[in-house]
Amino acid sequence: MLHKLLVSHVETPPGLDYIGGFCGGLMNDYRRRCAYCRSDWLTDVLKGKTVSGALFLFFATFTSTLALGKHINDVTHGVIGINEYLIMNSISGMLHSVLGCQPLLVLRPTGPITLLIEKLHEVSEWLVLPFWPLFAWTGIFVGLYMFLIAATELSRFIKYVTPFTENIFATFIGTVYINDGIQGMIRVWNSGTADVAARKLLVFNMTLGCTALAYYLSKIPSTAWGTYTIRKLLSDYALTISVFVLAIVGAVLDAHFFPVEFIDTSSTGLTTTDGRQWMTDMGSITGTGILAAAVAAIPIVMFFYLDQNISSLMCQKPEQMLGKGAYFHSSFACMALFNLLGPIWGLPFVTGSLPHSPQFVGAMTETDEDYRPTGVVENRVAPFIGYLLMGVALFLPDLLNKLPETAVSGALIYVGLKAALGTQLWERFLLLFTDPYKPRLGKGYSHLPLKTVHGFTLLQILMVVGCWLCNIYIGLGFPVFVASLIPIRFKVLPLIFSNEDIDALLAEEGEPPKKMPDSDVDQLANIEDAEGEDTEKAMGAEKDETSSRQCL
Repeated sequence: MLHKLLVSHVETPPGLDYIGGFCGGLMNDYRRRCAYCRSDWLTDVLKGKTVSGALFLFFATFTSTLALGKHINDVTHGVIGINEYLIMNSISGMLHSVLGCQPLLVLRPTGPITLLIEKLHEVSEWLVLPFWPLFAWTGIFVGLYMFLIAATELSRFIKYVTPFTENIFATFIGTVYINDGIQGMIRVWNSGTADVAARKLLVFNMTLGCTALAYYLSKIPSTAWGTYTIRKLLSDYALTISVFVLAIVGAVLDAHFFPVEFIDTSSTGLTTTDGRQWMTDMGSITGTGILAAAVAAIPIVMFFYLDQNISSLMCQKPEQMLGKGAYFHSSFACMALFNLLGPIWGLPFVTGSLPHSPQFVGAMTETDEDYRPTGVVENRVAPFIGYLLMGVALFLPDLLNKLPETAVSGALIYVGLKAALGTQLWERFLLLFTDPYKPRLGKGYSHLPLKTVHGFTLLQILMVVGCWLCNIYIGLGFPVFVASLIPIRFKVLPLIFSNEDIDALLAEEGEPPKKMPDSDVDQLANIEDAEGEDTEKAMGAEKDETSSRQCL
């Protein structure tokens, strides 16, 4: 009855039509995807995007997972760390590339998952329960709850997640990655004692240099540098190039000028962080502990429901131009399996990743010479190779320890910036500081009063701040706040803004904007006329000055 509680008529995205029956939607996903088995592994593989997409996936997810593994190792005092994170990311990713119906969905242990594990560790200490059995039993209940959701097609209710929630959630996740990158940078520059000022300057320059280079190369198609082929190549390999450049710079600096911190590979390989056995003793916990695990699994599943399905929604939108359909239930069932088995072996949870999922689809998107999307290279080989490289990296410590830690921080900041700056919320946030009319021209909300646009933007920013406060202070209750954004959209917003204004403010890119009132059109025309007159005067003055110089 959720549709009656929220709103009666919401358009159902592709892939979320109700099938009925136990596992009906799940089986329908596999029936639809089976038609593309040949192209997934053969015909759609022999395209340039396969290699560039695989390398983007590897560097974007590897650096993020590495940073989160280091963080959880610090906060749990070596209970779980980099090895568990990389192993789970690699194995679950390869399995999903083979078994999942949407292999372009990126899954990994994310920042919020790291927070949930951290809070679960605190709960185990507070209740005086052994952490690993509590974690394993929590994973069992998480997996069972998630499978029931997939089997009964409850993911179909994710259609009520509108751009209002998507923008807030994507901005929050983006700022989480930016914060992680900055924290990693600060951790590196505080690790030494000699030449503190010089060290901080070096770390700062290397971190932001990596970020700036990757961001510039990703935007190079909009410039006039080189040819279309060169710009396209540089854009496809933006993050890969920036990481390699920083590795070379770090090696030169470390050899001849100043010591540089590289990734610590002393604990890599197929060993646990704390030296324990891989298999958890499930019987070494009381019945009270098992009950606590069943309760703790509820908010965790709430978060997975939102994070996994929002990631699926954002990377399978119609404007993404996917040609093989959209799939939700099968990916959720795969996550249920991974999150049930992983914790038994002491491996972290995984879920669909923002912002990596839509960014990976973008990395696999082909464009014409005007950089308009023409389609997506959809295959299973690109994600499989990306996750395979992550597993191989565990056994190549001699290569890993040549990667500066600042490259990890820079890559995190880059991924976060791409997520946060790619939202409509950021676009409207800029209106608070820029020309209030020209940036709105052609947008769906261009006809609205500025105070309405600014009020809506500030409300969304307040929701992002709320996500951060819950993330810091509530812990396992954080998913409840994220879920509350859905009723806020349908029950609270209409009390503040009209439905027409809300629709205009949340109009997707590419939707036809509503007709602008004549008063706004006249005002914009006056602004453009005034700017045209100023330009003509400036050109006339420049011409007179040139003539005077020629006479002299």
